[in-house]
Amino acid sequence: MSPLEAQFATLARDIEELCGLLAEAGERFWILQLDRALPLVRAHKLAGATFVLGCYGGADTLSDLVIGVPWETADPLRFRNLNARLTQLRTRVFESANAIAARRAW
Repeated sequence: MSPLEAQFATLARDIEELCGLLAEAGERFWILQLDRALPLVRAHKLAGATFVLGCYGGADTLSDLVIGVPWETADPLRFRNLNARLTQLRTRVFESANAIAARRAW
């Protein structure tokens, strides 16, 4: 497996894991968005990585998403844990997609 193929495989796994977390929190919109990128990522297309990067930055993007809001007062520990996991996964997905998009040679 080439380094680029490994990067795409990592990005696909990270997206799948992030979608699982979003499903756990009932966050359908971002699952649908990331599911659109996943086939492109699995096919090792640059467009998949750039699509993922387009989900970040600015207002109302994946960057500022807070999940599990109904549990904020009802189950604060669950709320904090969900969002801590979200922060970790969101960062990993961004860094993986950015590493692919930043490659100098394709």
